[in-house]
Amino acid sequence: MKPRRFKLWLGVGLCLSGLWACSSLLLTSSGSIQSFESADRYLHQRLLPNIQVESQLVSDTAAYNAVIPPLADAVPDPDAYPLYGAQPTSDTEVVYIEIYSSAEKANGSRADERWLVDVAEAFNQQRQTISSGQVIQVGVRNIPSGLGAQILAAGKGKPAGYTPAHGLWLELLKADGIVTTPIAPALVANQAIFALQPQVYEALAEAGEVTFDRVVAAILAGEFEVGFCNPYIASPAINFLYTLLWRAAGHDQTGAPLLVEDLDDPAVNSVFAAFQQQIALTTPTYLDLKQIWQQDPDAFQAIVMSRQSFVNLKKEPEFAQLAEVPFGVPETSPLVAFNWTSPTEREALKAFAAFATTAPMQQLAVQQGHIQTDYLQQGDFPPLPSGEVLKAAQTFWKQRKDGGRTVYMELVVDTSGSMDQNNRLKAVQEALRFASQQINPGNQIGLVTFSDRPIRRIHLAPFNELEQKRLFTAIDQLQPDGSTALYDGVAVALAELMEKQKTDPDGQFYLLLLTDGDRTDGLTLNQIQAVIQQSGVRVYPIAYGEVNHRELAAIAALREGAVYEGTPERVQVLLQDLFQTNL
Repeated sequence: MKPRRFKLWLGVGLCLSGLWACSSLLLTSSGSIQSFESADRYLHQRLLPNIQVESQLVSDTAAYNAVIPPLADAVPDPDAYPLYGAQPTSDTEVVYIEIYSSAEKANGSRADERWLVDVAEAFNQQRQTISSGQVIQVGVRNIPSGLGAQILAAGKGKPAGYTPAHGLWLELLKADGIVTTPIAPALVANQAIFALQPQVYEALAEAGEVTFDRVVAAILAGEFEVGFCNPYIASPAINFLYTLLWRAAGHDQTGAPLLVEDLDDPAVNSVFAAFQQQIALTTPTYLDLKQIWQQDPDAFQAIVMSRQSFVNLKKEPEFAQLAEVPFGVPETSPLVAFNWTSPTEREALKAFAAFATTAPMQQLAVQQGHIQTDYLQQGDFPPLPSGEVLKAAQTFWKQRKDGGRTVYMELVVDTSGSMDQNNRLKAVQEALRFASQQINPGNQIGLVTFSDRPIRRIHLAPFNELEQKRLFTAIDQLQPDGSTALYDGVAVALAELMEKQKTDPDGQFYLLLLTDGDRTDGLTLNQIQAVIQQSGVRVYPIAYGEVNHRELAAIAALREGAVYEGTPERVQVLLQDLFQTNL
């Protein structure tokens, strides 16, 4: 009690320096802004009057006259993803093979996600040879399975081999005309699961065995919410989407695969719509959900993820009691070659696969969470569907994922002088053009930029061809200059999002904040953080250079978000993924 009394009298003493300072102190204290209404009042009464906002809105005439240029493919450059193990060489005594690998086993920066990297490094040290006498050297490129499939389908990369998390991605490649040749049906054990908070699992267990169907039924009944991820990118997400639609169509009774015409079935649509109503948050990958859960274990009651990652999450004390429920096709990392893979490369791939499946390497896999489970041994899985069906299922998800709710997103983009370095702003402009193709009609997007002061460029409005032209015109007008009034820009964007909430409380509200530097002017985080927390707006900070990552993480944590890392080389795919996931 004494420390609180001392702080109170200290606050009163400070108030003597001015009435505004006193009211500001009281309004920003932890006990004053505890609701949407108080946050909105503080924003409009105390923050916005002190911000000089410039308006450079794109007129209807300018938007009508704008021409959207043809856009090249938005598939990322594989060289933007890290390559571990051996590097390409011109040495004729060496046969070099590069393998695109799913992220859960090829992240060289994490001890529990680098199994294939460790295997490659151990294999390379052995300097095994093929029949020609050439030494085999293996490089592993860490690319999420879905992005790897997109790169391969677009012809932007031609590795010797590809090992996605599961065979669904291979079916998608087949639909795109990419011929694959099996090298190994499985490199390592894994599966998709629901990770459940213990209290949720215990409640479900009261009615008997906790199965996938029981979990889904509870979600559809509104008993708890789920964190989900993008089925265009994340392996557990497309696995779950297929499994849900397959079972909703009744094919679990017959064993037949899902068909495209099943997606028109009212029962299938009803199940999907009810599930989407219980999605608390959708992120590009389940690793984003895991990061949010680690910040706030109460953020979700369940998430869809890979079991290997789950095993390592349970090692953390606050997650030791998590429960799991498996589903879907096995995620056992098949390894394939292509029609462009040379005979020597195929021989090298087979030698590497043989090494990866030896007892020591499989024991290493167990240590990193790749464990052969009863579910995998039982063999009762949904059949692999055609790639055409999977493409239709992804489109089905994209068109219906909002569940009838409107999504409102404000883009808050740094245009300070430092954005002129290394083509940072030009890369963002190009990325926004590509990402705009992922916005569902009717969702609303606004644009605020900031340097010395915030500039309102586009008001939130239902997205259509005219609004896309307006966005392109505004993007073309961006110029880097000035300092970094970061939180002034956030305040202006929050105000419009909060106004929309008053008329559409069921909407989904996001603020995407892209900055390449620390705040140097205007409001501070302390002045606005309580407003963010009570705003009902989820903030996605993008660290685009040398920034204060701790402060961006604090912003994201206010509304259970994650910080995304951006570079001029990768910002295009990052924005496309975020738009595809949320808009």
